[in-house]
Amino acid sequence: MKLIVAKDYTELSRMAADLVENQILLKPDSRLGTVTGGSPAGMYLELVRRHREEMLDFSEVFVVNTDEYAGLSGDHPQSYRYYLEQRFLEPCGIPGERAAVPRGDAEDLEQECRRYEAFCRKHPADLQILGMGHTGHIGFNEPEDHFPEESHVVSLAPETVAANAEYFGSREQVPTKAVTVGIGTIMRAKKILLLVSGRSKAEITYRFLCGKITPQVPATILRLHPHVTAVIDEDALFAVREREPEWLRIRADIRKE
Repeated sequence: MKLIVAKDYTELSRMAADLVENQILLKPDSRLGTVTGGSPAGMYLELVRRHREEMLDFSEVFVVNTDEYAGLSGDHPQSYRYYLEQRFLEPCGIPGERAAVPRGDAEDLEQECRRYEAFCRKHPADLQILGMGHTGHIGFNEPEDHFPEESHVVSLAPETVAANAEYFGSREQVPTKAVTVGIGTIMRAKKILLLVSGRSKAEITYRFLCGKITPQVPATILRLHPHVTAVIDEDALFAVREREPEWLRIRADIRKE
């Protein structure tokens, strides 16, 4: 795993956009595995700017999102389909038919998981973008006693519900279940880009980088993937720097202006 240290969230977002842009220039018809939430928001803003001001072309890109809240339709303002359309797809000229997101409002969620799993196996990501939640979750794969292989319905951890309450106005309005791709789907991506930012994630970042590989911290499985780049800002690396400064000095690529 390649570890790149960003000084702050702004630099992290720019570095992440650089890596996505490089992927698109290398392979214009790339399949991008996408996520939503706070971690990639700045990266999407920067990619939109580059599309508008520098003519970065997304016309051949196909997007496959990792997850969706159970019970929300794609036009719900807090759905992940809506997030992607507003912040990335429409501003970059990517038509909706070139983006796949699980149907959170499907009548039969188990059947929807099987459908989406088959789709993801047929269209593995060239570059899978990920954030890491406060529980160490990737996608919505929460801590449990094994690494889920396939797309499934998951009950969200209390920490995840609390972290997402800001987007809904209150904790009570946050859905408690979601449809997510499995760890197997994520690990089949050709390359992975992980974004981690903020002091609130310092402890889980330490466990991700320096702890044992365990389904109790789902993101640790990424250390077994052959092509992972983790862009992590100084705040998120606070605990690592305090406890394992030599490890960080040896492993990290610290960019200088």
